[in-house]
This record gives sequence, structure tokens and C-alpha cells, in this order.
Amino acid sequence: MINKKKGNRGFTLIELMIVIAIIAILAAILVPNFMKARAQGQLTACQSNLKNIGTALEMYSTDNSGRYFTGTALDPLQTGDYLKTIPKCPANASTIAYGYASSTGPDMFTVNCGGGTAHGGLAGGTGYPQYTASGGLNNGK
Repeated sequence: MINKKKGNRGFTLIELMIVIAIIAILAAILVPNFMKARAQGQLTACQSNLKNIGTALEMYSTDNSGRYFTGTALDPLQTGDYLKTIPKCPANASTIAYGYASSTGPDMFTVNCGGGTAHGGLAGGTGYPQYTASGGLNNGK
């Protein structure tokens, strides 16, 4: 009988190490970009929530002789059917809601995002998104 030597069909150790190194380099490049894109999406959703709350507050004001409610909670918007539910910040929806403050009596209001650092610094670095009666949406810059 003649023994025929079969050719090696597997990969060498060096080839496997090169492939693993290339995958690791690609992952190191792509993961930060995905994280930033996710944070940007959450910031955009937060800004949209603030605009919706601002619109609901303006509808409340229209129905109440141009006055906003006083206090620190947004509950009157939900009980008055202006919003079905009070939205929470998408960056940390499990615990953080939006803060409301009526300033200078019932003539002005400010709604702040409570997401804090959960936005990853995309809100301008100095503050967080807010919506005011006089200025509309402020990105926290």
C-alpha cells in the first residue's frame, strides 16, 4: 500500500491570530461610534419629549386664560387629557422623569430634562435640554 500524504486543510496559528487582531481593531473603531449614535438618538428623543410637553403646556394655557399651573409636577397635563402619560427621559427611563417649574407665578414655565449625564455630554456640556415658555427648546448650551 502506498501512503498518500494529505495536505493540511486547517489554518495556521499565525493566520488565526491575524484574523482575531483585525476583528479586534474593527471592534475598537466601531463600538465608540455606535455608542455616540445611541446617545444622539436618546438626546433627540428627549428633545422631542420636551417639545410634546411644551405643546401640552401651551394647550393647557390656552384653555386656562393664558395661565400655566403652579407647582413642580406635570400631573395636571395627564389628568386634563393633554398627555396620555408623562414621558420619561429615554436615556434613563427607569427612574428619571422631566422636572417642571412655574416661574414668576403662572406666567412662565420651564421643563428640564432629568437625564443628567445619561446623555453622554451631547446636550452641550454645560446643561441639559430644557423647554421654556419664552425661549422654546434649549439644548443646554
